[in-house]
Order: sequence, then structure tokens, then C-alpha cells
Amino acid sequence: MIDSAAASGLELRIHGDFVEWLAATAGSLAVTTYNSGKLVFISAAGGKLAVHVTKLIRPMGVAYTYERLAVATRDRILSWQLEANGPADEPTFVAEAGHSTGRLDAHDLAFDVRGLVFANTRFNCLARPSDRANFCRMWTPWFMKEHSRTPHDCCHLNGLGVREGRVNFATAFCTGAEPDSWRGERRMTEGVVLDVTSDRVAASGLCMPHSPRWDGSRWWFCNSGEGTLCQFETSGGSHHAVAALPGFTRGLTFAGGRAVVGLSRIRRRHILDAPPVRERYPRLRSGLWLVDAAAGRIPGALEFVRGGREVFDVAFLPGIVGASLASRREGDEDL
Repeated sequence: MIDSAAASGLELRIHGDFVEWLAATAGSLAVTTYNSGKLVFISAAGGKLAVHVTKLIRPMGVAYTYERLAVATRDRILSWQLEANGPADEPTFVAEAGHSTGRLDAHDLAFDVRGLVFANTRFNCLARPSDRANFCRMWTPWFMKEHSRTPHDCCHLNGLGVREGRVNFATAFCTGAEPDSWRGERRMTEGVVLDVTSDRVAASGLCMPHSPRWDGSRWWFCNSGEGTLCQFETSGGSHHAVAALPGFTRGLTFAGGRAVVGLSRIRRRHILDAPPVRERYPRLRSGLWLVDAAAGRIPGALEFVRGGREVFDVAFLPGIVGASLASRREGDEDL
């Protein structure tokens, strides 16, 4: 059933075996739709889709580890802890103290061995939440070192990838160090995957890349403006598209032997408008698309027909079915 989704203005369309696949994973998906301000939990049990929607202010990066969930919003990073015995024995996430970041334009968010780390897009770096300041710098790209204090988005650093508790890669639209370097034509051809461990470019010539992710054996990223899902080799820097999809690809996770890719219907004349993907698909879609890389096919999808035009991120929550956030309590800060 999807009554809760309809009540929140989210209209869904199921394609292929999406529901059967999700039920077989015995887990849930957490999805952020930042322009429409939704955090969406999606699960399947008994052959039916179950959806729970929470309104947040501009949610973007989402991360999950060891029963802890975190989401980057407009000026805060919010976190919740799973409560084992929620109402009616349903898995419920209870709010923890959040971190005030200010208007940093935080994008990707992840847990490493030290805790939370996020892409601080306004200050062109990777950072951690801090109780003493809006953020604590963790890593700054080498080409930004002389401009590290500039509170202006220069290269559009947006994505980060963690492997075995360590941040390995980041994505950016270019390596320009001047304010708004990425906003011109450079974003169409000069996107990069950056090696955080060795301060080098690991892949180049990309079109607005996002979401570097490790699947347990290989590295992947979304070449968003091309509408593709790509693998890349860390040693030689080569990369190749595994699947071409009908939307701006952004947000990526892996479960049940498949990649789950977020798609967005980027508006024409928007700064992220992507002519390359429009040439192949005049009608763009949004939602979650499944990719079976081994078989080279797209077996299913959950399309967001209305109420979720732009997906930013998706995370898989293993062993959790029918999750929701606890109701706001008196005295809690506004989400």
C-alpha cells in the first residue's frame, strides 16, 4: 500500500520487479528529494509497497550505519538512533541532538571510523560537524589550498565515497579555484573524481559527476549529466558506463545484487540542465532505478510521478522493514 505517500503528495509508479526485489532484501531504502523537502522510507513486505514520508528542510546527503541514520539539511545535520521496541513493534528512529552547520550547502554525507563527514560545498572541502564551530575541515583539494578560506562554491565539491571506514574519493564539477568556476561550460566536460588519499585526479572528462560509492569489490559513480552509472579503476583512472538511464543520475547504493540509482527530472535552463542525457531521453524521469550490472539490464524501477522531481541521495537500511521517524516531541527543534 502507498496511502502514506499519497497523503504527502508523492505519487509513485512501479516498474518491473521492484517490489519483489525490495522484499527479498529484507531491508528498506531511505531517499531524499531536496526540492520537495522529503525524506522517504520505502520497504516491501507481503508483496506490498510501504512508504513513510517525513518533511525536512532541503534534505540532501543521507547515511546509515549501525542503526544510526543521518541527513544533511539546509543548515543542520540531523541524526536519529533506531529504537528497538517502537510503537506496535515497528522500527522507529528517535532523534538525537543535531549539529548546526549554517548555510554550507552540505551535499553528500557519510560515516567513517571517526563519525560523520560531509561534502562542504560552499567552502570547497570535506568537513566534520563540530560543537565549537559550524564545521571542522577534514580535507581540502590541493588546487583549493590557496583559496581555502573562500566561502564561495568554486569547484562544486559534492560527493564523497567511503571504503572500510575511510574516505577515499570525492567528486567535483571541475578543478577551478575561482568563485563560480563550475557554473560555465566547464561543468559539462571537466568533472572529476578526486583521490582524497593521494591528492590526485582519479577520473576526468566527466559531466557533473556525483555519488562515488564502493560496492564491496569495485568503485562506482554517477556521471550525472550523461545520465549514466559508471565503474572506474583506481589505478589507471579509466572508467566506463555500465548503464544509461532516463534522468540526471545522482544518489547511489547497493543491495540484493543490484545498484539502486537515483534519477531526477532536471528542469530546462536550470544550472544542472543536462543536454547530453536529454539527447537520448527527451522525457526525463525521477525516482529509483535498479541496475543489474552482471546481466547488463534494468529489471525494475520506482518512478516518482509527482512530488519528488529531484532525488539527491539514497541509502539502504539492511534488516529494517517499515521504518519511520518518531513523532516530534515538545521542545524538539524544528526539522
